[in-house]
Amino acid sequence: MKQRFLQIIENFKDKAVLVIGDVMLDKFVYGKVRRISPEAPIPVVRVTKETYMPGGAGNTANNLASLKAFVHLIGVVGDDKEANILKECLNERGINHYLIPQEKTIQKTRLIGEKQQIVRIDYENIKKIEKGNEELILKKIKELIDNIQVIIISDYAKGCITKELALEVIRMANEKNKKVIVDPKSYHKEYYKNAFLITPNDKESFEMTQEIEIEARAKRLCEELNSNVLITLGEKGMALFENDTLKEFPAVAREVYDVSGAGDTVVATIALALSANASLEEATQLANHAAGIVVGKAGTAPIKREELLVNFKEKNKIRTREELKEISEEARSKGKKIVTTNGVFDLMHYGHIDILKKAKKLGDILVVGINTDASVKRIKGDSRPILGEQERASIIAALDCVDYVCLFSEDTPNSLLETIKPDIHVKGSDRKMKEIGEKETVEKNGGKVVLLPIIEGISTTRIINKILKGEKDGEKGK
Repeated sequence: MKQRFLQIIENFKDKAVLVIGDVMLDKFVYGKVRRISPEAPIPVVRVTKETYMPGGAGNTANNLASLKAFVHLIGVVGDDKEANILKECLNERGINHYLIPQEKTIQKTRLIGEKQQIVRIDYENIKKIEKGNEELILKKIKELIDNIQVIIISDYAKGCITKELALEVIRMANEKNKKVIVDPKSYHKEYYKNAFLITPNDKESFEMTQEIEIEARAKRLCEELNSNVLITLGEKGMALFENDTLKEFPAVAREVYDVSGAGDTVVATIALALSANASLEEATQLANHAAGIVVGKAGTAPIKREELLVNFKEKNKIRTREELKEISEEARSKGKKIVTTNGVFDLMHYGHIDILKKAKKLGDILVVGINTDASVKRIKGDSRPILGEQERASIIAALDCVDYVCLFSEDTPNSLLETIKPDIHVKGSDRKMKEIGEKETVEKNGGKVVLLPIIEGISTTRIINKILKGEKDGEKGK
């Protein structure tokens, strides 16, 4: 089954998907909280960073782009600076957009202090799309429809999706044998008749049917709308109603950090999987895994194709510097402590294992830097290493206490540490602090160097010398 999923994900690339719906701008304001305001019992946030992301239907498009799809996005915005920022965000992500100016651009601002969302501020003026703009959207869809695989209707009930527009899009798609997936709003149920799939969440499915049991909700929606139904159930997983049968999929989230935008991830993954000739059940299983990954991220972060691929491969601890940069940034955003250490690790011995176990206890993630063969030869001479770099990296990666391994070709780990920016860098107590060249790099980035006690009398050099001495003694005895 894993191979089948890997094949589907590999086929995501350049599949064309059209997203129509309520486009928004998500703004994230990050800061530090150190005191309570004297004016009211509220935290004072000292702002340190501001970022922007496509929101609403834009987040669905962003997920598709991160999964390597060829994306078209249609919606309405304002003639304002927020629209310009949004378009810039979409351009950066390679998303083709057709955004019609009508009202003020919808913006959702989230204030985050000490890794916690404190408040969300919404700027919106909900107004039904003008008839002329609705006609412009339909005209654009007619231009695109022959060259796309799937259409997504992303309805946040902000005015872009009307009953007439939705039903006409579904009619056009069915006529061309294109699938339509709807991320619905409960009070727009009648908009979605004859769509291939609707994806309400637990609350929306109840509001649409007033049924208590999940199967009863799904069956009723299927009968009323002539659609397949996928109900997302948060930590309980998902329930798919297809061919008069309910199939349930338990959640696969390893860690829930932020559920913002998870529904958009589900819809995007299903759309691409269907484009890649997956069955609806296969597409749902993939979407379940994608949601499990994305809820472990901060904010409306999209799912990446590489993350989904890794999810179905054997866990690979040996990573590139670029991958570790992303991993460490993600870990820091969750308040996790990163620990690093480095070495040659030629002929593994108990002293190595002991210090790695101790290092792991100092934080949440342990990254081990290992000198490449060329680097070892420069430092220790042509007779070393005994084991090649891939063998050494694989042995270290096999240890439970190690989270990631990275090979570095330089004589020192400074460049790697500059990338990872660890909270703690570990060295053995046989070294003096003033001799540690990477101390400046670590401290410059807010970390510290910790010396851990080593087991005396054990070293790779001693082991090699002992082996060589044994060989010589053996030759003498012949």
